[in-house]
Amino acid sequence: MTQTERIAGLYRAVTVKDAWYGPSLGVLLKDIPPEMATTAPAPGAHTIGELLQHLLLWNERVRKTLAGSPMPKWEPEKEWAEPPIPWKELIVRWEQSRDALEQSMREFPSEDAAKTVPGRNYSHEILLEGIVQHVIYHSGQIAMIASMLRSRARMQGSASFGGTDRTL
Repeated sequence: MTQTERIAGLYRAVTVKDAWYGPSLGVLLKDIPPEMATTAPAPGAHTIGELLQHLLLWNERVRKTLAGSPMPKWEPEKEWAEPPIPWKELIVRWEQSRDALEQSMREFPSEDAAKTVPGRNYSHEILLEGIVQHVIYHSGQIAMIASMLRSRARMQGSASFGGTDRTL
């Protein structure tokens, strides 16, 4: 198994199933109804949908970079400025992007892993490990937001979010 195949396997584990630490992002998303995905846990906080859309954006950046495009300059003010994608469409686009990125990782030449990412000062290996870490980080946020919203709904006597609490 090559280094890039190993990282692709880790990416699959954290996005689909078999994450060592708890539920993968895919498992978490199965219990998120559209109403929950668009509800902020606190004023000014990101919603689950915004976090997933952010992950989608980064998946596409990494996939394009693996195909040879320079990594775009990071502009914090634009990071969360995309118009929201409806939840069901977002899930479909996320799954397509996730699968395409995993395939790109598996096909990326292992001998190129140590080469510098175009437009950055770090290697492709660091980039690939970073996208795995990025998914884990935001999956934890998504799990916490879902738990908070379900708890709030129970306290208010509402069954609107249903599902089960899954914590990391």
